[in-house]
Amino acid sequence: MKEIIVKYSNADIKKELEDIGFDRTYLLNVINKYRGQQLKVTNLRPAEANIIKQLCLSLGFDCACSKNTITCECEYTDCLIFASIDGYKKLYNKLLKQPFRLKSIAEEIKAAIDNKIEPLYIRKTILDWKKPYIMGILNVTPDSFSDGGMFFDTKKAVEHAIKLIDDGADIIDIGGESTRPDAIPVASEEEVNRIVPVIKEIRKINSEIPISIDTRHYLTAKKAIDVGADIINDVSGFNIDNDLFDFVTKNNIPSIIMHSDSVPAKSCDFTSSDLVESIYFSLYKKINKMLESGMKKSNIIADTGIGFGKSKETCFEILRRHEEFTSLKVAMLIGISRKSFIKKEFNINNDEADITTALYSTKIKGVNIHRVHNVKLTKKYLYYTNIIS
Repeated sequence: MKEIIVKYSNADIKKELEDIGFDRTYLLNVINKYRGQQLKVTNLRPAEANIIKQLCLSLGFDCACSKNTITCECEYTDCLIFASIDGYKKLYNKLLKQPFRLKSIAEEIKAAIDNKIEPLYIRKTILDWKKPYIMGILNVTPDSFSDGGMFFDTKKAVEHAIKLIDDGADIIDIGGESTRPDAIPVASEEEVNRIVPVIKEIRKINSEIPISIDTRHYLTAKKAIDVGADIINDVSGFNIDNDLFDFVTKNNIPSIIMHSDSVPAKSCDFTSSDLVESIYFSLYKKINKMLESGMKKSNIIADTGIGFGKSKETCFEILRRHEEFTSLKVAMLIGISRKSFIKKEFNINNDEADITTALYSTKIKGVNIHRVHNVKLTKKYLYYTNIIS
């Protein structure tokens, strides 16, 4: 039997209704009726969907599903529920008394409408997610796409890390391997040689700043954690190195799971009929896999992987619908800084891209961490729009 997932749905109600197989002859009559806060419940048996619909109607709000649900001519259907928070709470209490999988669906709905994300504790820092945090990028590489070679020297790298901290970075993300398009993979031993000396020197100066390591290799992660790193940021989504997955879950090391269809990054046409839901379901499954392996939910951060195997159009669609990912109930990181889809769209250079990134950081909903090159500018934009104090 297919897994049920409850998530926030696309604000484009017409498309959502079409996708679930709603009766097209009635479509235009209900679009305005269904606007508002909506949850999407996937992979319901017709009997389950029919009960949910009747309960919704009895409580004074509605539920849309496939036109074939009432006759049970479909094996599965998705449902869109349109209710207030109070309405969802009433539905939750009703579903607890129902058969089939409806009790577990009730718990999923309750979790989805609960806006709380568990805080993350790192050293003396508490990331409580009451505001967005800023992650400063430090590339210790000769070939990164925007600053390759600038901080390849350990001394220059450490100096730049201190500047990022002084500019207001809440986290420093250090990478020793470029993941730009057509980048040449780096052996883990070389990656270690690049980043470990930098971590050691930073820790001599600042013992409290959370340090993230951008790596997909177990050996690199282990060596980095041993000398003072705190977070593992795997752009492969822990798909490449099983030892790395085991290492972070068994030791409950805070980890960033990124969705990627290609590492190194490349732009391509995403083939899913609904790209955002495909990314959502992929992250959902990886989060659950981590939880089943013993990871605390507070130690999981998710990243939609802007630019990794996604076309320009896909990237902008993710930005528009990013708030849907908040029903994953983990902290969400986004990294659009100096990405090619922005520079190509607006025909701009790195400095101009920093301004565009900072502006977008004030507009994208459902972001807990902004991963950027220009920390000072991003913080300034977030401050002057009253998003952070």
